[in-house]
Amino acid sequence: MPTPAYTIKYVIPNLHNISTLTPPLLPSKRSLTMQFPPLRSLLFEPLNFLLSFTPLSRFLPKKDHFAPHPNAPFEGYYTRILTTTGSTILLIFSSVFSAIDRPHYVHFSLLPRNGSSQHRIVVDKFPKITDANGHKFPNSIHEFSRVAKGDGVEGTYRICRDEQRYRLELDTVEHGKLEVSIDLTDRKAWIPDDDVSTPEGVFSKLIFLLPLHWNVFSTASSASYSITANGQPLESGTGIAHIEKNWGISFPRGWTWIQGFSGSPVTGEARHKARSFVMAGGKILGQKAFLLGYRSKNIEWSFGPPFTLMPFCFQTPLMKEAFDSKRGVARYEVGALWKKLVVEVQAPSDHEGWLGLHCPLADGHVNTYAYESFDGSVRVKAYERACSLEWELVEETILDGAAVEFGGDYSFKVSK
Repeated sequence: MPTPAYTIKYVIPNLHNISTLTPPLLPSKRSLTMQFPPLRSLLFEPLNFLLSFTPLSRFLPKKDHFAPHPNAPFEGYYTRILTTTGSTILLIFSSVFSAIDRPHYVHFSLLPRNGSSQHRIVVDKFPKITDANGHKFPNSIHEFSRVAKGDGVEGTYRICRDEQRYRLELDTVEHGKLEVSIDLTDRKAWIPDDDVSTPEGVFSKLIFLLPLHWNVFSTASSASYSITANGQPLESGTGIAHIEKNWGISFPRGWTWIQGFSGSPVTGEARHKARSFVMAGGKILGQKAFLLGYRSKNIEWSFGPPFTLMPFCFQTPLMKEAFDSKRGVARYEVGALWKKLVVEVQAPSDHEGWLGLHCPLADGHVNTYAYESFDGSVRVKAYERACSLEWELVEETILDGAAVEFGGDYSFKVSK
């Protein structure tokens, strides 16, 4: 893409926010300003978007949007692992490249089920994070690493085609020296047999024209983990992992994020047949919009705009939303012509055990603007339209130990 002769600095509004080396790697350069979209992009992005609805789409090059975007004002990588004991391991690598105060953020937590404080570990660090590029497979995965160093952190988050891994050393006052080793394999892409598929679908073509993007790298990876404190083992085993990324110019004013797996962590072929659900969305560009997907042995359903769009934040016959973050409840109903999902969420209402997270705002990560619980329960009902045109329930599941996040205007707390 040619470089334009001029640049313009994008500012992320202070009230807009979020919700993660073996071969030689080449450091990539980041600019503190985002280049104004060249006329070529303004022309070809809408064209590529429209071509995606035609048979010519097979000839369009595929882009790995999980890889770094050199001109993006912010990028945040997020991995959630459900362990064999029911605990959650959470890792975040986030960057706001133009920020002066705390531009980078590394989060690690080990959170037992039911909000127990026993062995609860929460670490927030603000080291320097740099990206290192690796091999780029044509129309497929672009390998890279995020390297963190400073503020008591040393380690990498490495993305390879067949494996992703974390290697972290964290110096803490409360827990001493923590060592985290995680290997993520056998990932399940958003769409089977398409390793660069995203929840956005054709909207991922609008790279410059949308302020926020969401990419789910894996809905269900196998996770092998080992965590030690001062050389003593804390937790190890094999679990199941959800891997995603946000990037763009700004976060919504308010949002919710929900993610869950069915039952206990499983491995092998059974893991790919296990049920999972993930959803993200909220206020953006004066509207509300959502992206969501439900996966099971028999169903691979995804929903996005226009079906999930709420113009000017008003509900439609296809998209309904109701939530009360103070009570930890939410209900969503989303439909297309022949299928529909009803999602009912219940998280702890007393807010005990909720986790506050720093979000990438214009001035860095000096905030706590998102709150998550990993003790939620999500009931998903899948319907298909029968010959009588009535809705027929075809599958129902309850996902316990689910992750529920309310952020920004959706949060039950005020920004700190």
